[in-house]
Amino acid sequence: MNDRIPITYGEFYDFPRQIRFQVGGEWFFLRSFFGAEKEDYADSYDVFILPFRSEEEVKSHPNYWMELSSSVHLGQIPIHEVGLDETRRRSIDGEAFGKWLSSRKK
Repeated sequence: MNDRIPITYGEFYDFPRQIRFQVGGEWFFLRSFFGAEKEDYADSYDVFILPFRSEEEVKSHPNYWMELSSSVHLGQIPIHEVGLDETRRRSIDGEAFGKWLSSRKK
């Protein structure tokens, strides 16, 4: 896995609250929800594998993030473990995400 994985992000409050990227032919989507009880965003991302196989397919479904029923939920990863770059807008740490992903397959 590459050292840095380029991301596309949406919503930003301290950190990106939605992140999309591709690894090994799979498209991933990370989302951090706003919790009404806590009145703040979660400290982790819910991780989904999207059902798309190309950038064109993702772009042809611009509202994919609103309905994730055809996506696979893999679990949660703490935001601080994703390894966002210094701007928090360009990339994540490929090694850190790969390690997390490998731990899910056991």
